[in-house]
Amino acid sequence: MEELVLRFREGDERSFEKLFWAFFPAGRRFVKGFLIDDDAAEDILQEVFIQMWNKRESFNSESHFKAYFYKSLRNNSVKRIVRSKHPLNLDEIGNKESEDLFARITEIELNREIMRAVSQLPQKRRQIILLSISGMSSEQIADALNISINTVKSQKTKAYSSLRQELKDISSFMLLLCL
Repeated sequence: MEELVLRFREGDERSFEKLFWAFFPAGRRFVKGFLIDDDAAEDILQEVFIQMWNKRESFNSESHFKAYFYKSLRNNSVKRIVRSKHPLNLDEIGNKESEDLFARITEIELNREIMRAVSQLPQKRRQIILLSISGMSSEQIADALNISINTVKSQKTKAYSSLRQELKDISSFMLLLCL
């Protein structure tokens, strides 16, 4: 993967295509944590890949590529939500039961709060957690960031501890909603 990023950096379109298809599924899942609309999610992915192509010379490693990718996806998703007067497409979900609508809104708001809390973590922990959220195993993260698996595990443990503390009020609120 590191070699692909380096060839991409040099303007190799074939490497860009391989990176696109390698990162598209995880990126789509990541954006869907923010948005309901499949088309909007794919638009954001395409926008991010275009941005990355335009900035390709700045990527000096796979970890830098991944960090920029996920941070850009998050930022573009949040911008899309903020720009939208109605972050939820109410026409699409208007016929669903009110409980289903409430559950979807709650899920979106919970994801926002989680991402806000993740954004407050120290950079290395944040990067590890975002890669973990995207579906990468601890081994894959260790390889991608060129660190030991024990470092990944300890940083994840510390990050989850911080997130539990940061999100404790929200978890209590969520428990009340479920009652």
